[in-house]
Amino acid sequence: MDSGDETLLTLSAGETDKPGDFRLLVNAHSRPLYAHIRSIVLDHESTNDVLQNTFLKAWQSYPSFRGDAKVSTWLFRIATNEALQHLRKRKTREVFSRILLQHQPQQQTDAHFNSDDIRKKLESALNTLTTKQRMIFGMKYFNEMKYSEISEILKLSEGTLKAVYHHASRKVEAFILRQSID
Repeated sequence: MDSGDETLLTLSAGETDKPGDFRLLVNAHSRPLYAHIRSIVLDHESTNDVLQNTFLKAWQSYPSFRGDAKVSTWLFRIATNEALQHLRKRKTREVFSRILLQHQPQQQTDAHFNSDDIRKKLESALNTLTTKQRMIFGMKYFNEMKYSEISEILKLSEGTLKAVYHHASRKVEAFILRQSID
């Protein structure tokens, strides 16, 4: 067992809660996790963000670590999930940004372009949503919450949330496309 595994086991056994022990865990696993995450998200800044989120999630969930797998395996699973989630979020943002920017009148794409126009269009699009759609869209898109978190808060199934978010996203996209044609 490596020192990172031993550190997490002592932390989860409640023997200590010193930040230095967590630092040992981070030091023992940062390099391989960084390389793994970098191979998924590709850019350095995003990799650092995902790596930080991985360790934060590990710290928050270490009491639930059962020891069924090695700590490194557990951390890699968290890192993989965080990296994939990052890619999904980035893709969603890129799609909306592309749609908003592609459909701006030509005179607004000059050096004096103000992002308030995009914000106003998005706000108008959000006003076309039902309260439930707006709430779920806001939690997922703006607050970057996981479906499991939203499900816990709203007491709705993750399947329902995914369907509502999908319909809300399509509604926003359609509104923005209609506005750009007019």
